Amino acid sequence: MGWFSFLSRPSRAQQQRRERAMTRRAAAKPHIGATIYCADLRMTVQPGLSDELWRWLAERGWRELHDLSRRHQLRAVPASAVSALFDAPPERWEALLAEAVKQAIFKPTLEKPRLVA
Repeated sequence: MGWFSFLSRPSRAQQQRRERAMTRRAAAKPHIGATIYCADLRMTVQPGLSDELWRWLAERGWRELHDLSRRHQLRAVPASAVSALFDAPPERWEALLAEAVKQAIFKPTLEKPRLVA
C-alpha cells in the first residue's frame, strides 16, 4: 500500500462517525407532509406513520426526499394506498406496499414550452 492510499483512507474513528450519521439520518422519522421515496416511487407522509412502520420502510430503502426538484421524476403512490398502509397491522404491510406500488402513477407537470431557435 502506498503512502497516498494510506493517508487518504478514513481512519476507523472517521468511518464509525460516518456510519453513525448515516444510521441517524435513516432512522429519523420524517414529519407529516414530507415526501419519502424508494427507487422510482414517492409517497407523502400522513398522520399515522408509527415509528415501527418507519423503521420497516427504512429497512426496505425508503428515505426522506430532500431534493424536491426530483419529486416529479418519481411515480406517486395514491394517498388512499398510503392511508391503508399506515392504518394496517404489521402483518399486512408487505401486501399493502406491493399493492400500493402497483397503483403508483406519474403525475404530469406543467412545463414552459421550449422555444426552438
